Amino acid sequence: MASNEHSSLDNDQLHVPKDFSSASANTVLTKNGSNALTWADDNLRRMQHIRVAGHFSKSSTSEFAPTYAGGVTHTWDTVVTDSTADAQDAVAQAQLYATRAGYVNAFQGVIACTSGKTINLKVYKGTPADASAAAIDLTQLGATASEIGGGNTNVDIFAAGSMGSSASFAAGDIIIVTISAGNTDATVARFNGTLEIVYTD
Repeated sequence: MASNEHSSLDNDQLHVPKDFSSASANTVLTKNGSNALTWADDNLRRMQHIRVAGHFSKSSTSEFAPTYAGGVTHTWDTVVTDSTADAQDAVAQAQLYATRAGYVNAFQGVIACTSGKTINLKVYKGTPADASAAAIDLTQLGATASEIGGGNTNVDIFAAGSMGSSASFAAGDIIIVTISAGNTDATVARFNGTLEIVYTD
């Protein structure tokens, strides 16, 4: 048997896999559909999915978010302003506190809404300060998702456009989703969506 078996080599004598030097950052070596080795995006291990769902019933064009109360977030009835009313909004309204930098890759889902009424859904980021009561400036990420309701028993699919790497956030940011009616007519909506987050560090 050979005296220089690969398993017995010291670490400094081992080489990295084929094409490692030309592979992009945050990729993994995998076997593709053609049975060839390739370096592919490692989004799967850097991705998080967050459910965002609730009930909305308003006659107002203000933007609303849920308020955490006893673990219940079903009703979206707290007004979100930019800047936020105060720093407590980071606690009460955010769907995510980011521990790492990344971007919102997608926000989409299903919604049932009062017939003929427009509903708007938006995603924002903001940066709360430690030990501060200061309001938080918000920046919209991506485009507004708008749907015209087909009735409370009809399902529409919504998606916010312009998401991806340009919809970025930093570690320490919060992510807030809001919902609003298109006009001041009575509007009822129920929705169930997903925020797809990709971390970059």
